[in-house]
Amino acid sequence: MRWVRVALAAMVAASAVGACRSGPTASGGDVVRVMVSAPLTRSPWVGEFVERGARLAVEEINAAGGIEVGDTMRQLELDVRDHAGSAQTAQAHARAAVERGAALLISDGVAATAVAQVTGPAALPTVITFEGGTDLVDEDARPTLFRLAPANRPMTMRLADYLADKVTKIAVLHDDTSYGKDGQRELRAAFARNETAVVATVEVPAGASDVAPQVLRARRSGADTVVVWARAPLVAAVVQAARSSGWSVPLYAGPTAEDPLVRQQLADHPEWIEGLTFVSFRITAEVGPEPWEKFRTAFETRFGRDEIGVTAGGRPVVQPPDWAMYPYDAVYLLKAALERSDALGQPLVDAFNAVFITGANGDERSFGPQNHEGVSQDDMYFGRFAGMRFRPVDDDILSVNLPPIPQ
Repeated sequence: MRWVRVALAAMVAASAVGACRSGPTASGGDVVRVMVSAPLTRSPWVGEFVERGARLAVEEINAAGGIEVGDTMRQLELDVRDHAGSAQTAQAHARAAVERGAALLISDGVAATAVAQVTGPAALPTVITFEGGTDLVDEDARPTLFRLAPANRPMTMRLADYLADKVTKIAVLHDDTSYGKDGQRELRAAFARNETAVVATVEVPAGASDVAPQVLRARRSGADTVVVWARAPLVAAVVQAARSSGWSVPLYAGPTAEDPLVRQQLADHPEWIEGLTFVSFRITAEVGPEPWEKFRTAFETRFGRDEIGVTAGGRPVVQPPDWAMYPYDAVYLLKAALERSDALGQPLVDAFNAVFITGANGDERSFGPQNHEGVSQDDMYFGRFAGMRFRPVDDDILSVNLPPIPQ
């Protein structure tokens, strides 16, 4: 295979870079650059797992010799940047990735459509590793945008099916972020399909310090179940407002309920989080827990156990590095694709649509030209909190056989 070289003028405009990048280019042509753009300060749990998952893969690949491109081994270089939840900053990071000749941009998904307007013309593969918004991934409109994270639609459909014979009247609370708004749209569509009544849909400002009025509105609607689709601070605030007012309604949430911030904010009343149930992706694969355990061991050997600052039964609670698998797998997909394409730009994008790897938990990871979703819609499960730790529920056929994850 042949390493294709293209000379780039320094600091050219993004569109010009996009026109020039028909082959790989990085600092001096000696490294392959991976850029991470994540909310390191705004949402530390999300930012940290995106960075650390990518970093572990980069270090493993480099330790094994790097990426074989043509007849040359290339080392990976990780460039990590904090967008702090700002769409403008995330877009600026995308421009920097193009200008610096990055081979891959890994993002949590903030401002993904705006980012794709930059990385698309430059044919720079961009992988979302958290946001599940239904409209983000569009193979025709945004052919360089891929997702390695569970999408909202299959998660909300699974939740609606799970609740169909358990509840009669649901209140949906969501924040006013793109994450919350897309989640509530998908929830309403899923509950309508199952003919489950949504008696209240309540939007809460993401920065609200007091959500008692919104929770009271949900209570007065006659709801017998509350579903929260929001960032972690609002999930915790809803749990606190409901339980402190004596409302023992069953509470369900999206995957942000797993964010350690929820348990940290409820640490003074651990009983309030008991029974909180969330929908997310299954951590272990059908092949068994061994691949996941191997990944977890490598992750915790490198970064240490993530003790989240709360205890249960007198022991520290540890957060498993489940979401870190996605940025980790994204870097290994880059390795497979670049070794196939020998070039950045469109050849690399085409290779992303053709290669597959065995992911960190043993699941196959791949994309196709007509499907840029890297997580199967069949991989969703339900976790429920007990004693500040979560485990698979025992009343769902796809969850009950999953092993509990030590925490």
